[in-house]
Amino acid sequence: MAARKRKRELVALYEECSQSVTQEEAKKKKKMDDDIPQPEERAAFLTLLEDEYIKCFLARDSCRKISDKYLLAMVFAYFRRGGLRTAEYRTFFFPSLLLANQFEEDEPYHREIFRWALGWTWTMKKDRLLHLRDVLLTRIGFRAWVSPATCDLIMAQDPDHWAWRRDRNIHHSWAVRWFRRNNALSCSLCNTAPSKRKEVKNICTDPKEEPETTGS
Repeated sequence: MAARKRKRELVALYEECSQSVTQEEAKKKKKMDDDIPQPEERAAFLTLLEDEYIKCFLARDSCRKISDKYLLAMVFAYFRRGGLRTAEYRTFFFPSLLLANQFEEDEPYHREIFRWALGWTWTMKKDRLLHLRDVLLTRIGFRAWVSPATCDLIMAQDPDHWAWRRDRNIHHSWAVRWFRRNNALSCSLCNTAPSKRKEVKNICTDPKEEPETTGS
């Protein structure tokens, strides 16, 4: 029932936004969204990545399964497409990363995002994160796909930043063909071979209770 209610709310939001934006305005906005980011926007996003809690989260994702460089670039693209103020970046970081994972990834590693965004009691609060994800999806006009060229353009502005060196380990890219997976080497970081994985391994062994920054 909760899922159906959320879907109805999302449709209503979409219809409201669609009526207020003409096709010409939408095309103009799309072009502006994918232009080179403004210096203040880049600075705010890179400062956000230095946040102690977020940096700890990124460090725990040692295999870059849910926060590689392309997913982080998608987060920044969503911020710009949604017209978010820099003051809103912190609030929408985890909802944006969740949306990027759900749109691009086949494996359910993104479940770890709930624990980091909401703390150990995330099962009782997950609707809040899903609501923020839906709000973001509406604000970006349901344009969740970000082209590799757009991601590369974002990363090219600060090519030496550590965030843009977060390449995913090939064992977690699911690029190994099925008939070869029995011989795949184990990952040295999580010690789990892709062919033997029965369930998602927890990234963090000690998540903290995140402050109430994702509720508004």
